[in-house]
Amino acid sequence: GRGRQPQHFKGSSDSAGLGKAEDRGIDGSGAPGVIPGTASVWVKTFGCSHNQSDSEYMAGQLEAYGYRIVSNSNDADLWLVNTCTVKNPSETAMVNIVNKGRELEKPMVVAGCVPQGEKNIKGLEKASLLGVAQIDRVVEAVEETLQGNTVRLLEKKELPRLDLPKVRRNKHIEIIPLSTGCLGNCTYCKTKHARGELGSYDPEARLAE
Repeated sequence: GRGRQPQHFKGSSDSAGLGKAEDRGIDGSGAPGVIPGTASVWVKTFGCSHNQSDSEYMAGQLEAYGYRIVSNSNDADLWLVNTCTVKNPSETAMVNIVNKGRELEKPMVVAGCVPQGEKNIKGLEKASLLGVAQIDRVVEAVEETLQGNTVRLLEKKELPRLDLPKVRRNKHIEIIPLSTGCLGNCTYCKTKHARGELGSYDPEARLAE
């Protein structure tokens, strides 16, 4: 249910059976001094309702683990930027946010369609990256990043559960994901490249929501 503590994956192996930090897409200095679950996080979301829902789930997991979600970016110990890659303006706005964060020396986790579709995009070299199917590992990504490591969690896997903790952006509106991906191949849109073929969430899980 919503009140359940999120699973903590630090030190565990991923679906590829890799356990060591470097094998799990982690690279960095391992800077000490950050107590897990005590920092503040600012969440910035670009894009569609699906992205808004992903951000609500990520914020919910972080809050359930003890992190504080703040509305003022200057007050945050870490920035979590959930990105959109459908059109260039959203991607450009994301790059501007990342550049600002780098100038302020904010640790950053960049999630969503941009890193999933193009992980080597200019400007993301020092940011941790979290793929669209890896939002249930956001606690791990944030903790590693606050420790001074750079995380790359971009592996495609089964869809995340719908019973994860959630922080609603609007308490009067519940966003329930029905599916992800796309059947089309529009030349102007990179969403399918990021989210893949059409996939549906389990009907019983949707009804439970």
